[in-house]
Amino acid sequence: MTDCHPLLKGMDRLTQISPYFRLPVKDSEADGWVSAYDLFHEDNDRLKNMVRDYGLEYWGSSDPHVAGSAFLIAYLTRLVWPVIGQFVLERRVPDVTLKNLAFHVKEGSSRRFIDGTAMVTPYFAALKYDTAIRHEHAIQTLDYDSLFTVLKRWLFQENLGPVIDSLTQICRASMPVSKNAVASACGQAFRHLYPFVDNPGDLAQLAKELFDDESTVVFGQVTMEVINMETRSGLFARRFGCCLAWRTSRLNGYCSNCILVSKSEQDKAFELIEDGAWRDVIK
Repeated sequence: MTDCHPLLKGMDRLTQISPYFRLPVKDSEADGWVSAYDLFHEDNDRLKNMVRDYGLEYWGSSDPHVAGSAFLIAYLTRLVWPVIGQFVLERRVPDVTLKNLAFHVKEGSSRRFIDGTAMVTPYFAALKYDTAIRHEHAIQTLDYDSLFTVLKRWLFQENLGPVIDSLTQICRASMPVSKNAVASACGQAFRHLYPFVDNPGDLAQLAKELFDDESTVVFGQVTMEVINMETRSGLFARRFGCCLAWRTSRLNGYCSNCILVSKSEQDKAFELIEDGAWRDVIK
């Protein structure tokens, strides 16, 4: 089923940009999978232990704010990038509601970690003229605005909103830190798509619309800005928050776009980034 599935084929195309733009489908025969919905709504002890263990293992801290940030950031890239990538380049939205996601849990040690995130069924929303709209997993939307609304509902209202609430209430994570982490992950996805779109101005405008939407958890958390250099340009997110990585041994200082870094220092750091997400300037 998955080898020729239109959604997964679209994601495979985007792996040429980054492997993070692909979200796999759960292997129904494999062991070790847990329901994402159950983890964030019902299995409080497992969630607390996972967040604490992840913070200790990867950021060297059991502080709930730091560990919560570490756990959420690890979750975000595998979730946010495929959704934004599909919307921008394929005009499709994968169903990433918590009820349609599963996590694979790595066992075999005193600490347990999520080492895989997957869709249970590869449902996707698409425009009515999409070539795959008659596929059994396709859900038709009327127009671009309707598809954008589906993206925000599935990604924020039925996934990241409840995830942030659970991390805050159960694990004592910081809600402002979590919201900013979500926005930063979205900004990174837009940045890495910037060299591959036909109209980069439209992409920057789409990012602005997302971060200006008061109904979402990313409202007002970042601003996107095009940095123009002599031979290249890039799309960057300036954060109005902090991930707290500076409080750990993970970083020697602050992230390049942290609110604790001045705009001039951010600009200097942006210009030194070599991550393949620059767009050549043709004179």
